[in-house]
Amino acid sequence: MINKILQPTALPYKEARFPQPPAGAYIVYMDDVATDGPDYKPSILTHGVTFELYATRLEELKAAEAKIETQITAAGLQWTKQAAYWLQTEQLYQTVYEFEYIEKRRI
Repeated sequence: MINKILQPTALPYKEARFPQPPAGAYIVYMDDVATDGPDYKPSILTHGVTFELYATRLEELKAAEAKIETQITAAGLQWTKQAAYWLQTEQLYQTVYEFEYIEKRRI
């Protein structure tokens, strides 16, 4: 699901961190998973996903936000967006998105 959302944005992305952050806007994501299911079979997975969007310029950040929001919405997901803020120590703007989705698998 994450690749399905992020690939069309054409923004660089990685799980957890970028050892060497790319130039321009980029995304770091986390995927927390909780399992559930009948008879102790973890066949239902609830994904709690966080996208952290980073950019050096506010205009670049806003353009990237539009791409991400289009793709999350197209996937039919409800999402939460935190207001953009400036990370002084990193000299970057950051916007954080959070959403959940459920995956069912056969065991």
